[in-house]
Amino acid sequence: MKKYLILVAITILLLTISAIFSYKYRKGILTAKKYLTEKAIYRNQIVSDPLIDKIPKNEEEHIFGLDLSHHQQHINWDKVLENPPHFIIFKTTEGSSHTDTKCEKHIKEAKNKGILVGGYHFFSYQSSGKKQAHHFLKNLKLQKGDIIPVLDVEFSKNMHSDAWIKENIAAFISTIEQEIGIKPIVYCEIAYYNRFLRAKYGNEIHLWLSDFRSKPNKNFVFWQKTDKYKQTGIQGTVDYNLFNGTKEDLTTICY
Repeated sequence: MKKYLILVAITILLLTISAIFSYKYRKGILTAKKYLTEKAIYRNQIVSDPLIDKIPKNEEEHIFGLDLSHHQQHINWDKVLENPPHFIIFKTTEGSSHTDTKCEKHIKEAKNKGILVGGYHFFSYQSSGKKQAHHFLKNLKLQKGDIIPVLDVEFSKNMHSDAWIKENIAAFISTIEQEIGIKPIVYCEIAYYNRFLRAKYGNEIHLWLSDFRSKPNKNFVFWQKTDKYKQTGIQGTVDYNLFNGTKEDLTTICY
């Protein structure tokens, strides 16, 4: 009898655990579907200011650049110069404590090769926007002639409420503006802009828009066109970005 009761208890326990995992699995699927549905809604919203297209028609005149991080550990700069990008924006920091291990070295090497550089901060939902902005500026070491700072904001599975996100992105942007006198460029998808930035900022901020399908129907300074670009001197594939203008226009987004 005792063995029978133990067997029944184990069976009930296993069924309970199975039910819990099944619920969490179904909940995860529903959450993912809701996330993708909402993202599609914001992506397809009509924008109030259609693209002002200043990208040269001739591809040979395109002003292109890369965004790199510690993932590109070994760069052969002499090879890079065989087809030199007009600019490179390097990951500098993430959150309120992480610093990219290759940023300082990469920026120094790129500058030595005459390439225009800038730095970006990857926004975290784990600390305040103000703390992140101070951490970014401390490590960026912005110099005259560099591309103005960039804030990288992206959708994530573990995000706060919309109110928290809007408040802390605003805190990041205002802190940067207070310290250097200009708002940062913001890298994001059009869906992210529509959801978290559009109502407050409208056309007040420079946008670096990511869209691997087509040119965004919204004014931008940079368009991240693909993450499958092959650059001589760098192993693997990298992000390819077009500047919306001519080489001379690049000075308008420099510090």
